[in-house]
Amino acid sequence: MFGFGDIYDFLIIVVLLGVQYFLASRKSFYWGALLPLGFLIWRIYLIVTNNDNIIVQVIIILLGLAFLSGQWVNGRKSVKDKQKKELLKIKVRDI
Repeated sequence: MFGFGDIYDFLIIVVLLGVQYFLASRKSFYWGALLPLGFLIWRIYLIVTNNDNIIVQVIIILLGLAFLSGQWVNGRKSVKDKQKKELLKIKVRDI
């Protein structure tokens, strides 16, 4: 996929998914949109410049966006859970 070899490609994907989770768990949810948007632009660029099978490229785009969106959703859930815990702590202190 990235042309570095199977192990390095796998490590790059794992790191990118970790970065996606980190960005998605920030206070502003827009940070989590950066990697999916960049991925989409990169894959569309590859479709336009290469003569690869378009069906395979579309499947890669859909799978990539599914994984990145999944990390985005998990990161947002983490933020909401942290906010609920903080609110609960505040309510306990007030009582």
